[in-house]
Amino acid sequence: MKRITAILLASVVAFASRGLAQSPGTVEITAFANYTWFDNGLVLDDQFGVGGTLSLFFLPHMALEVEGHYTPTTTSLNRDVENIPPRARITANIPLAGKATAFQLGVGYVHSSYRKSVSFDDNGVTGLAGFRVGFTENFALRLNGTVDYIPDPQDNRLTDYLNWGAQAGLSFLFGNRYDKDKDKVADKKDRCPGTPAAAEVDPNGCAATQRDTDGDGLADAGDKCPSTATRDPVDENGCAADQRDQDKDQVADSRDKCPNTKAEESANETGCAPSQLDKDSDGVMDLADRCANSDRGPAVDENGCSASQRDGDKDGVVDVADRCLATPEGERVNADGCPLDSDADGIADATDKCPGSKAGEEVDENGCIRLSTTLILRGVMFATGKNVLTEGSEGILEDVAKSLAAHPNVKVEVAGYTDNTGSRSSNVRLSRQRAEAVMKFLAEHGAAPAQLSVQGYGPDKPIASNKTAEGRAQNRRVELTPVK
Repeated sequence: MKRITAILLASVVAFASRGLAQSPGTVEITAFANYTWFDNGLVLDDQFGVGGTLSLFFLPHMALEVEGHYTPTTTSLNRDVENIPPRARITANIPLAGKATAFQLGVGYVHSSYRKSVSFDDNGVTGLAGFRVGFTENFALRLNGTVDYIPDPQDNRLTDYLNWGAQAGLSFLFGNRYDKDKDKVADKKDRCPGTPAAAEVDPNGCAATQRDTDGDGLADAGDKCPSTATRDPVDENGCAADQRDQDKDQVADSRDKCPNTKAEESANETGCAPSQLDKDSDGVMDLADRCANSDRGPAVDENGCSASQRDGDKDGVVDVADRCLATPEGERVNADGCPLDSDADGIADATDKCPGSKAGEEVDENGCIRLSTTLILRGVMFATGKNVLTEGSEGILEDVAKSLAAHPNVKVEVAGYTDNTGSRSSNVRLSRQRAEAVMKFLAEHGAAPAQLSVQGYGPDKPIASNKTAEGRAQNRRVELTPVK
């Protein structure tokens, strides 16, 4: 019995899911006449009876029904019997057409009582199938067939039995919320009762083509100003006077300071595009104004600049303070508007190939140490009796290496000299080793090896007297001599 009930209940739910019927809370009352075909095993005459049904819809398509009816009959021995089978069931109402018309399918419980000349009660499963034919949305003819299955009769009169029935009656529905346009919004709440089929609607039952959020008489789909105050007169676009935007820049005409903005330009909060702005009110639009904060009084040129603001060479120094009015565009300048010369060698940084020249050094047109004559490397010193350069010597030699790298066609002899202290042979050897140390350093810092040759002259060719300490110090030197 439980298995049969579960199967019938699943069938009801499956059919009910196909469509919507009455709304939750609807109450249906039915009065009917019925005819019952009793199971042959009961030995009762088939007879007419009367009854009624009370239905409460707890879901849009599902109702809980209770039913009772009375059927008088007789046994084969002409003994009177009364059959009273109260039923409780869940019934699905599947809409078939408009109004209240629906296909009905139900399953539930029956308690079949037999009285008068007999007295026994049986419990079983009841089923219902039929139609409700709607005359209006609240009044209908109901035609149903029923079956009661009793699996275990009382006192083992029978193994089981079936009673069949037919019902015809009139139904009255109360509290039903109908939806004529099938948009799932009840007619009582539907502000747009004629919604097109399949259109998406809002909670008020209105589709986009029907919705008028601001109540100005123009549907939202064609309303370019959907937030108009309801009492304000509007134009064909649904816009009130304070909402109109003739140049379509998203700024209402009433607030637009530039009402003729071009369609391809973006406007600011005042409705003006960059090509329309003149923040300093000098008559030159900001896009072309090179002096956007010029004074309003003085006359300005085509660039929007007054005399006190002009910068002819565009070096960032106004002409009235610029000592170098023709500085090449893009070149870095000092506060006077002149090209920077960081090492103060007379060659601007932009063309100085040796920007780290020491103060006082003679340089060529590239800003590098001049190598056209013999150059004594003053300040280049070695550890006593060795060919190891001191730390202070390296900075001087780095500048020399840069100069050689800047003049790849120049070749020089690196010549080492000593004073006359000690034997001549040892001094010649030491002078060459020191010259070689200088040559190695220059090659490692940019000079090409092919530019360099080396020679050690020892105490030969002194440039000062060897009789004094000061003279001997001058004779201990390294020179660079150009060679062809």
